[in-house]
Amino acid sequence: MKKTILLGAAAIMMAFSASAQMSLVKDLAKKATSGNVMEMATVLDQIEPAFTNPESANDVLTWYTAGKAAFGIYDEMYKMKIMQQPVDDKMMNQALSAGFEFFQKALPLDSVVELDKAGAPKLNKDGSKKVKTKYSKEIISALTAHMGDIANAGNVYLQASDWENAAHAFGNYADIASSPFAIANGVAAADSTLSQVRFFQGYSQYQIKDYADAYENFTKARKLGYTDNNIVDFQTSSLANMVQGMLDNNEYDKAYNFIDNALSADPNNGTLHDIKGFTVELKDGVDAALPFYRKATEVDPTYANGFFDVGRCLYLQAQKIIDENPNATNSQLIPKIKPIYDDAIPFLKKASELNPDDTKAKNVLDDILYKFEVMGVK
Repeated sequence: MKKTILLGAAAIMMAFSASAQMSLVKDLAKKATSGNVMEMATVLDQIEPAFTNPESANDVLTWYTAGKAAFGIYDEMYKMKIMQQPVDDKMMNQALSAGFEFFQKALPLDSVVELDKAGAPKLNKDGSKKVKTKYSKEIISALTAHMGDIANAGNVYLQASDWENAAHAFGNYADIASSPFAIANGVAAADSTLSQVRFFQGYSQYQIKDYADAYENFTKARKLGYTDNNIVDFQTSSLANMVQGMLDNNEYDKAYNFIDNALSADPNNGTLHDIKGFTVELKDGVDAALPFYRKATEVDPTYANGFFDVGRCLYLQAQKIIDENPNATNSQLIPKIKPIYDDAIPFLKKASELNPDDTKAKNVLDDILYKFEVMGVK
């Protein structure tokens, strides 16, 4: 009996807590449109516990109220700035970004079941409940009306090297500017604009080593036609860093699958083939990796590292023969290693030509030529 009473009391407390949170949200909703910056800032401060309460967190009013207050702060401060009154630019942009976040969380929650006169749910022909939206029109209007503002905020953050906020701002712009409702309302951004914004979103994420999201957004930018700012290098570098993390955790299958998916979308990317070779080499050795390095040079004859890796692997194959035959004479070794060295030399020379500042290929090539000299090979 005691346990039952305690459980019942706990349930009542939880219900009271949820009820209290929703009551608080309703009270704050009245203040969210006050037009007073400090009062609306108080709304954002006081509503925060409702974000994690199970009931209030799933109620559209919570996020609508927070978004309304955040956009209200931005709009009032923007008016002050236009009138050349002093404003806190950081607070202004933070409120704008928060408004986008809150309203985007509110949208999917904005569905109200229609009731008949008796209070029962109205039904569609298929038996499902009829639903209507209450705030969506206003939310969509606010989001689309502030698209230019959030893009400008992203540029401000970018110039200040505030990478995390820049990424969020650019992401908010791109998500809204490509959304179905932006298209329906004729305010969707052109692919050329979206591609540039996605690049800078990815670039900002790259700076904070968020390589997974950076790779995703560089990929989106390229699909939209973006080719500037060495985007291919940034994209493949992001992928390489992601793969390195997988390899550090011995997740070879995961790395293989990830690289193969990338190659299916970009089969002529020499760097990707080279990364695949590196991954294979770590697990299965030089012989297994060599075909992937060769492929890198075939699809991209300007990729110096691919040529070096082919030459390096061939050099290692020859060195293995030397190491495994310590008592062999030069006349016995030459027929076995000379064809391999002959294969390696053009790749090493090409790597040096493509990247003369990197001495790795030259050092390997010099060692091969030295061995030829010692062995009397002409």
